[in-house]
Amino acid sequence: MKKLIILFATILFVGCQQPTDSIASVKMDDDKTQAIKQMFENYMAYGTDAYDADYDQSIISDDLTGNNSIPGLEINKDSFVATDAEHHALFENINMWLPGTDDGTGGGLHTTYYDEFGTWTHYWGTWTGTGKFTGNEVTQFIHLNYGWNEEGKIFYHNVHIDGKDFLAEVNAAQAATGSE
Repeated sequence: MKKLIILFATILFVGCQQPTDSIASVKMDDDKTQAIKQMFENYMAYGTDAYDADYDQSIISDDLTGNNSIPGLEINKDSFVATDAEHHALFENINMWLPGTDDGTGGGLHTTYYDEFGTWTHYWGTWTGTGKFTGNEVTQFIHLNYGWNEEGKIFYHNVHIDGKDFLAEVNAAQAATGSE
């Protein structure tokens, strides 16, 4: 009987061991995830007293690069810092899903600490806004990724969105102002 108990305990112990083939750890309450959440809150506060014009510059690298699903739009430090003003010049009532919001749109925000691929914060969720020039109510699912360097700054940014609504608003703004 004693041998059976030892055998059973051994099987239970081995069966409860954590896998050793993981390649990353995922966190939702770490400083990098919270920095991106704060960046989104700041983005939505553009044009109000709550907006901090210097916040984005405090977390991005001078040599920021990346890719954008909208052809012709480059990602660098200047374009990243200009995003808040550009979006709010084109859209009003901008909103994004954020953690802790139960508005039915859902999404996710977390940072993955990869063993061999660096540290990446991933966001996916619903972005909404009303075009100032077209009047179009835009709702779209977006996916954003932020790569962090060893200095704790964002050095790489991926933007995956459906650009047709953004481009339509840019074209309408250019037509309204007579510029190209």
